Amino acid sequence: MSDSEEYSREAAVTEFFNQTCATRASCDSKALDLVGGEVVPVEVQGVCSYTVYAGPQLEYVVQFRLKSLKLDTKTATLAAQIYGSLPPTVKFYGELGSEGDEAGNEPLLVYVMDRIRGLSHLDFILKYGYPPNSESNVAARRNLITDIARFMALSWKAPQEVSLEYRGMLAQRYTGDLQLLLTALPERFHAIVQGVLDHLDSVFSLPMVLLHRDFGTSNILVEDAACHLTGVIDWAEAEISPFGQNLHSLEAFTGSLHLQHGWKRYNDYKDLQVRFWDTFSNEIRKSLTQETKKAIETSRVMGLLLSRGFTKRLANAAPPIPISDDSTGSYNMLFLDGTPPQARDQVHYAVSGNVWAHGGERAIMGHGTWSYLLRNLLPLQ
Repeated sequence: MSDSEEYSREAAVTEFFNQTCATRASCDSKALDLVGGEVVPVEVQGVCSYTVYAGPQLEYVVQFRLKSLKLDTKTATLAAQIYGSLPPTVKFYGELGSEGDEAGNEPLLVYVMDRIRGLSHLDFILKYGYPPNSESNVAARRNLITDIARFMALSWKAPQEVSLEYRGMLAQRYTGDLQLLLTALPERFHAIVQGVLDHLDSVFSLPMVLLHRDFGTSNILVEDAACHLTGVIDWAEAEISPFGQNLHSLEAFTGSLHLQHGWKRYNDYKDLQVRFWDTFSNEIRKSLTQETKKAIETSRVMGLLLSRGFTKRLANAAPPIPISDDSTGSYNMLFLDGTPPQARDQVHYAVSGNVWAHGGERAIMGHGTWSYLLRNLLPLQ
């Protein structure tokens, strides 16, 4: 299923069980054995797992993951140490299915987590999000962006010690991926990619933090009415990385994406950016220098390029390749361009719409105005 096709839970579940030697019935039975009650599949299923709510009050999440994509319980423990009650607790309960059946399908690993209260931010938008600039939605966004800033500050305040070898491995990986994008992405992105390569050292001057790599609307849980952050789920791809690489996700909380028209900022977009960086600075109890701001911005742009510039990254799949400027890559291109192809001749190019600026408008991030994308970093005219 492509990103733009209508989602079907049952189709996603069927596709998942085509990859495993376990059955859906055996998974549901295992969930009942572990926590009792009843079993209800979650509405949005992952490509590498089957997940259900279970228990007498549906107070648990039971997840069955392909063995090749096991969860790192040490990461879950570290996430709890840094972020408190926001990540779920995770316990491992063994394997389901036989190793290596005739079709070469995988067994499943079984995990049980406490269910975090709240609904996904995506469900919140579907339930309350229209009209988007109503007084209640402006208040909800203000609550959420403040809580997200505090979440990000927790990682900044808990830097992780890593070896020189680990830093070198990351730098080599980032350099290789960016060089691939430099040759494969359309020419309009070349200056942006080259600028990130030229300033890669500044990214590694930032704190090394436990980074949630899929910090999106489906993995953020919020209160049903006030939209305060209650939890962050799906830490499977989390890793120790330089701060800032998931900050491009703020666009999804300060604007909306339309497949025909691209990104559109909410009316309070600039206020939300100011609130985020003011809250972040207050939480870490220091003002960011211009040099640090530029390093964070480089890290943010790199995170977006590496996230949306490639096909999906899964450990059990073929290596990711750069997306193409055609129908197969059109959805991800919207994140990089900020607007669909028919509108590109009306604005200057930028990544994710952050300097889509008629007449040189500059977005605001925190104390004063600093180039949201690459005004002070890249030769972007």
